[in-house]
Amino acid sequence: MESDERVNENLRLQFKALQEQQQKRLQRLMERKKEKEQEEQQQREGYSSTDAFGVEDQLHLLQPDSGSTSDIGKRLLEDENDQLHDQIRELKDENGRLHKLTQEKAFEIRHLRKKVEEGKLALAGTAGLAGDVAATKIVELSKKNRELTAELESERTKVKQLTNRVKGVEKELQNLAVNYTGKESGHVHTRTQMDDGALAESPELKALQEKLTAKNLKMTEYRNQIQAMKQELKVAQKVLINEVGEEVNISQLAASSGSWRGRAQQILVLQGRVRELESQLGQGKSPVSELSLEEEMMGVSVPKRVAAQEKNLFRIRTLEKDRKEALEKITAEYEALKKDNEDLKKKLEASKARNTVLSNEVKMLKMQMATILDKGKHDDELIDALLGQQKNMQEVLTRLSQHEQNNNDSQQMLNMQLNSEAQKQGSLVTQLKHMLAEREAKVKELEDEIKQLTLKNHYRKESSGKILGVQEFPSVLKSEKPSLDRSQSESGDQSWSGRAVSKLGHELIQTQSPNGNIGASPRSSEVRVLQAQVTEYRTLCQAAEVERDRLMELVSVLQRRAEESNEKLMAAEKKLQEERRRCVFLERQAEKLKMDTAKNVVGTQKLSARGKAGQTLTVSRHSVNFSGKTDVSFAPADLPLETQIEELRTQLAIQLDENEAIKTSLKSTLKTKEDDLKLYHEMMGEVKQIFIQALRQHKQDRNGH
Repeated sequence: MESDERVNENLRLQFKALQEQQQKRLQRLMERKKEKEQEEQQQREGYSSTDAFGVEDQLHLLQPDSGSTSDIGKRLLEDENDQLHDQIRELKDENGRLHKLTQEKAFEIRHLRKKVEEGKLALAGTAGLAGDVAATKIVELSKKNRELTAELESERTKVKQLTNRVKGVEKELQNLAVNYTGKESGHVHTRTQMDDGALAESPELKALQEKLTAKNLKMTEYRNQIQAMKQELKVAQKVLINEVGEEVNISQLAASSGSWRGRAQQILVLQGRVRELESQLGQGKSPVSELSLEEEMMGVSVPKRVAAQEKNLFRIRTLEKDRKEALEKITAEYEALKKDNEDLKKKLEASKARNTVLSNEVKMLKMQMATILDKGKHDDELIDALLGQQKNMQEVLTRLSQHEQNNNDSQQMLNMQLNSEAQKQGSLVTQLKHMLAEREAKVKELEDEIKQLTLKNHYRKESSGKILGVQEFPSVLKSEKPSLDRSQSESGDQSWSGRAVSKLGHELIQTQSPNGNIGASPRSSEVRVLQAQVTEYRTLCQAAEVERDRLMELVSVLQRRAEESNEKLMAAEKKLQEERRRCVFLERQAEKLKMDTAKNVVGTQKLSARGKAGQTLTVSRHSVNFSGKTDVSFAPADLPLETQIEELRTQLAIQLDENEAIKTSLKSTLKTKEDDLKLYHEMMGEVKQIFIQALRQHKQDRNGH
C-alpha cells in the first residue's frame, strides 16, 4: 500500500508540473498576442493620422511600398502558423501525458485486482478451515453429551440401589417389631407391602423425598409402639411379681400343664403346712408312741409324716430356684432387648443420615445435570450462531466480489472511452496536420504569386486601378477573424477571377462597384480566404482547448473515484481483520467451554467416587456392573421459540444493512453518472457557444462588407 501511495503522489506532482507549464505557455501566448495587437493598433493610428490633417497625397509620398505590405502579411501569417504549430505541439504533449497517465492507472487497477483476488483466496481458505473446525467441535460436543448421558444413567442406578438398601433396612425393622408384637405383624406386613409396591411403581428420583417422609412417619410410629410395649411389659412384670412372686420362672409356669394357682392360694397352702410342721415339731417332743387325734383319725404313721415334710421342703426349694432362674432370664432378655433397641435406634439414625446425604447428592446431581443441559443448549446456540455468521460472511464476500467486478467493468468501460477519445484526438491531430500542410502549400503558392506581382508592379506603374487595389489592401487587413462560410463564399466568387488572371499572365480584372469604385484585387480575395481559414483554425483550437479542459476534469474525477475505491478496499480489509479476530475470540471461548465441561465431568466423577467409598459392604454385594451397556445418544431437542425469534431478528437486521448498503452504492453510482453527464453537457454547450460566436462574427462580417 505504501508503494501505491508513493506512485499516486509522484503522479500528482507530475500532473501539477504539467499544469503549471501549460499555464506559463498560455500566459506567454497571451502576452505575444497583446503585443501584436498593440503594434497593429499603432500602425493603424499612424495611417489615420495622415488622413486626419487633410493633406492630399497626390505625389504618392505616403504610399507604402508593396514590399512592406507583403512583408507584413507574411509576418502575420508566419506568426499565426507558429502559434498553431505551438498549439499542436502542446496538444501532442498533453495527449502523450494522458496516455501515460491512463497506462499507469491501468497498472494500478491490475495491481489492485491481484490484491483482491489474493484476499478472496485467503478468505476461501480460512472459511474452509473454519468449517472443518466447526465440524470437529460439533463431533466432540456430541461425544461429550453421550458421556454425560451415560453418567446420568449410572447415577440413576446408584440411586435405585440406595433406595433398595433403605427398603432392606425398613424390612429388618419391621421383622424386629414383629418379634415383639405378634398382633400388629399383619398390619406392618401389609404396610411394608404397600410401600414396596409404591416404590416399585415410582422408581423415579422425584418420589424419593415422599418415601423418606413416609419412612420417617413409620419410624415415629414404631418408636411409639415400642414405648407402649415397654410400659405394658413393666406392668405385666409387676402383676406377675405380685401374683407369683419374685423368684418364679415364667417359662416354667407357661410350660406346666397343671392348673395355675394364684399367689394367695399358695400362701394359704404354705401357712397350713407351716402349722402342720409346727404341730409335728411339738408332737416330736412327746413320746413317739403317742399319736395325735388327727393322726389317729387319718391313720397316718410317724415315718409317713416325715417323708411328706421333706417332699414339701424340696418342692419349695425347687420352686424358689425356678423363680430365680426365670427372673434372671427375664432380666437378661430385657437387657438384650434394650441393646437391640439401642442398636436399632443407631441404625435408624445412620439410615436417616445416609438418606439425607443421598438426597443432597441427588440434588447436586440434578443441579449438575441441569447446568450441563443448559451448557449443551448454549453450545448448540453458539454453533448455530457461528454457522449463521459464516454464511453471512460468505454472502458479504460474494457481494463484495460482485461489487468489485462491477467496478472493474465500469473502469474498463471508462478506459475504453478514454482510449477512444484519445484515438479521436489523434485523428483530429492528423487531420490538422494535413490541413496545415495544405495551407502551407497554398501559402507558398501565394508567396510566389506575390513576388511575381511585386515584380510586375515595379515594371508597371501606370494604371490607377492598381494603385487603388494597393490602397484597399490595408482596409482588407482591418477585418478581424471572418467566419468560414463568408470567406469561402467570397473566395468562391473572387478567387475564380483572381486565380485565372494570375495563371494566364497575372493580370488583375477590375470590377466596378455601384458607387464607381474599382474592385478588389485577387490578392485581397486570397488574403480574405486565408483569414477565413485562420479563423476556422482558431475556432477549432478553442474547441480543442475546451475539450481538453473537460477531459482533464474527467481525469480528475476518475482519480477521485479511484481513491474512493482504494478507501473502500482499505475499509473492507479492516472489516476482514476484525471478523478474523472475532472468529479467534469465539474459538477461544469454545475451548474455554470445553475445559469447563471437562472440569465438570471430573467433579461428577469425584462425587461418584466419594459416594461409592461411603457405601457399606452390603451395597458392594448388591452392586451391578454396567460396563456392558452401550452409549445412549439423545437427539438434540428442537430450539425454543425465543431463540428462533432472535435468529430471525438478526437475519432481518443483516438484510436491512445489506439493503442500505445497496441503496448507498446505487446513489453513489447515480451521482457519478450525473457528474459525468454534467461534464459532457458542459463540454457540448461550450463547443456550441464557440461555434455560435464564430457564426455571429461571420454574419457581422458579411453585413459589414
